Amino acid sequence: MSLRTPLLSLGLATGLGLLALGCGDKDGGGDGGDSGTTGDDGATDSGSSTDGGTWDDDDADGDGYPARNDCDDGDASIHPNADELCNGFDDNCDGVVDTDAVDKITMYPDVDGDGYGNPLAGVEICPDEAETEAYASYVDNDLDCRDSDRTINPDGTEVCDEMNLDEDCDGLREDEDPDVAEVSKTEFFADYDLDGYGDGSTIVMGCDAGDIRSLNEIDCDDTTDAIGPDSTCAPWDGVWTGAVQFEVKGPYGYSGDCEDNGSISITDSSSTQVSGSVTCNWYSPYGYSYYPIVMRLSGSINYPWDIEGTWTDSSSYFTGGTTSFVGEFSADGQSLTLYVEGARDNWSGSYDLELAGEWVVEP
Repeated sequence: MSLRTPLLSLGLATGLGLLALGCGDKDGGGDGGDSGTTGDDGATDSGSSTDGGTWDDDDADGDGYPARNDCDDGDASIHPNADELCNGFDDNCDGVVDTDAVDKITMYPDVDGDGYGNPLAGVEICPDEAETEAYASYVDNDLDCRDSDRTINPDGTEVCDEMNLDEDCDGLREDEDPDVAEVSKTEFFADYDLDGYGDGSTIVMGCDAGDIRSLNEIDCDDTTDAIGPDSTCAPWDGVWTGAVQFEVKGPYGYSGDCEDNGSISITDSSSTQVSGSVTCNWYSPYGYSYYPIVMRLSGSINYPWDIEGTWTDSSSYFTGGTTSFVGEFSADGQSLTLYVEGARDNWSGSYDLELAGEWVVEP
């Protein structure tokens, strides 16, 4: 027991002494003081700030963002809410430089070199990039509507053309554009009542038929759409001539082509307005002319464009009654196409004739 007692007393005394050393004065005087080391300038480097906070709470540049969030706490223009600029710095602290800069400009390729850019292919770049060779063919406008043709741009001349292009890039084409060149226009017959029929006494200029421009001149009264062409004014009267082109399947299985000329008469005032005939010879493989087909037509006009009627074969070779045909005038009224088809037996009924084809006649 005598040996343990001094050891216990020594240990207790030592512990009390260490405790006394650790409990210095709170005000830092005498034997207490700051727990950190002190540098030459009196500032601490223990991780504590002089105002009781930590170093990353400081805002050295006074921009409202503490150092822990500011990627450059020595420059008040650089912080997370700053505008990114084309300057080579990460102004808004997002980890990328210049990518989302607010002072970028948009440049447009000018492939055809007419000074006007393609609005569908703009790119955003920093201003200094616009001076590099990579963007030498770019311009700062998006006014070109066809960057593959240097004649088409806001300085172009609108003309009538088959492709219906907008040569001056104003959004208007052909007859919609009041600036279309007069020299490119075509003559049409006026259709001021917009009924689709033109007045033969009045010419209007334009690019395409439609609206007040008509290809035909068959209107009886162009002041009202209630009055159109009829037998009193349609200019169909006269003799029309033209060529037939028929395919013939004839006796004994022989076939051939029938090409010949014929004529029809159109008389608007007659009850039978369309009448005419054509003789059509077709040829066997041996080169002989057999069984001429003599067609006689009789029909009428269903105004303004349609023809209907019947045809008969007036030769002595074929019988079979009447067969219908139809036809139509062209949009400009300058040609009439008749579509004829039908079949016939010969007089003894031992073989047949079939034909189908067109007969185009003109006044």
